[in-house]
Amino acid sequence: IGAIWSCGKTKKNNDNPVIDKKELTAKDILGNPNYLAMSYGGYRHADHSIEPTHEELKEDMKILHALGIRMIRTYKVHLPQAENLLKAISEIKQKDSSFEMYVMLGAWIDCKNAWTDKAPIHNEESEANKPQMEKAVALA
Repeated sequence: IGAIWSCGKTKKNNDNPVIDKKELTAKDILGNPNYLAMSYGGYRHADHSIEPTHEELKEDMKILHALGIRMIRTYKVHLPQAENLLKAISEIKQKDSSFEMYVMLGAWIDCKNAWTDKAPIHNEESEANKPQMEKAVALA
């Protein structure tokens, strides 16, 4: 489950930057060889309680952009990394109008009892699914 997001052209209005969203759809981007994509998690450690810094996220995006990557997919939205990543991309775009990066926000969806010592109930949703979807919608 994901949503594609990016900043488009930056305009100045009374010295306040205003960002217009580009009018591209998933159909325009997905499968298009001009929009190379990869999964991305900015974590430097196996322990995801250690969030990547804002500067690390910006550095990663600049490196990926230099490699020709124009779209990334995140894994989950319940930790701050996804929201911080969107902010980092916006900041880069404000300083460099040629920067282009789209994000497919991943929402981690599980069945009831997934990742526990209880038997998974595959035809019931985890209670954690609703907050994941709400956060993904809010960020999109």
